Amino acid sequence: MGKTQRGCLVLLGIIVFLGACAWLTFGVLPGAGSAPSLPVIAVPGEPYYTWFTFFGLFPVTNTWVHTLTVSLILLIVVAIGWRVSKGWTKEVPGRFQALLELLGEFVYGQTKNFAGLTPLSRNWLFPLAASIFVFLLVANLSKLIPGFETVGIMHCAGHNDVENGINITAGHPSVGNQLWVDAPLKSAYTADETDYHACEEWKEGHVTAPTSAELAAAADHLREEEETIRLASFTDTEESTAIEEARLHAAEEVWPHAAVGLPADALEQGVVPYLQVVTPYFRGATTDLNLPLALALIVFVAIQVFGVAAQGPNYFQKFVNLSALGNLGKKPLGAIDFVVGLLEIISELGKIVSLTFRLFGNLFAGGILLAVMSFLVGLILPVVFMGLELVVASIQAYVFAILTIVFSAQAMEGHHGDDEHHDEAHDHA
Repeated sequence: MGKTQRGCLVLLGIIVFLGACAWLTFGVLPGAGSAPSLPVIAVPGEPYYTWFTFFGLFPVTNTWVHTLTVSLILLIVVAIGWRVSKGWTKEVPGRFQALLELLGEFVYGQTKNFAGLTPLSRNWLFPLAASIFVFLLVANLSKLIPGFETVGIMHCAGHNDVENGINITAGHPSVGNQLWVDAPLKSAYTADETDYHACEEWKEGHVTAPTSAELAAAADHLREEEETIRLASFTDTEESTAIEEARLHAAEEVWPHAAVGLPADALEQGVVPYLQVVTPYFRGATTDLNLPLALALIVFVAIQVFGVAAQGPNYFQKFVNLSALGNLGKKPLGAIDFVVGLLEIISELGKIVSLTFRLFGNLFAGGILLAVMSFLVGLILPVVFMGLELVVASIQAYVFAILTIVFSAQAMEGHHGDDEHHDEAHDHA
């Protein structure tokens, strides 16, 4: 058998495997009453409870808690490293000390290559870049721990209260503690405030659970009604709509203000038709726009500080080129340098946007990719994307640190320094 034939067999095997996974996900599981739901995607950090705030200033979110957790982990690691290295004086390092030194030497080497070994870059830029790199590396990789963004607190869905920071929308029908999908690729259900209050009534014990006999009677009546609808002369769309209405009506007969209709088998099993969503205990800190923006602002301010520290007030000539204006009599084209300097202001502010959305976009998109692939093909294939996300998470930590070094190194360099010195010497002559 030739290479082409073997390649065809491998490709055929992959197609059959993916088809089997999709058939299991969207065919077998929904019919058995157990299936994955549509992924819920929330851009801002998700608060645990409305009353759980930071001294009344802002709600405590899962992304903020992850940020604090990563910071605590790094402090513990540094403390252990200090202890085992005897204050970094131990000449023959152990494995733990060697690992820390390896990371430090890696960032130090990058700082040396791009910014040189001036006291400013060695004593200030290197610690900043190393701190950012290690922090982002731990934050990005820790979110790949299994269960990290899936285990959390069950909340009633649908309360539209932005001011108090409540999780607003249910992106999927979550019935009690059991995710429920009764049809392949069924569209998501958006909960409203009525659904929220009905769920709260049930959680607080104000709704009396129906007896087994009541559930069985409602299920039998629903089966008869569905059979009548199927025998009627309805189009497919009309039949589907009529069945959905019948299921919702049957659920409301035994569960007051039920949010979703249930098939007869689910109704008879006692599935609770009130919607809940999961707020994970932890969510990747960099998937919340606030953290990438905060880091970008810190780096932006640091770049300006490094520029002024290296060049003094002359650093701002990069943006407002007063020397070019003062020399227009000899060099009229210096007006172009002045205009270019004004454009540099836009470029400098663009660094905030670039740093923020590069980090946020890659990590947030990676989380969505994992959720969608786990939904579409729940077996084996998501492991491939986990490996891809492992690479992306590490690279993004590296890129953010490297850009910090590169932008700072550029700020510390003189802007047209040679030309200016030449002009000054000519004027003195």
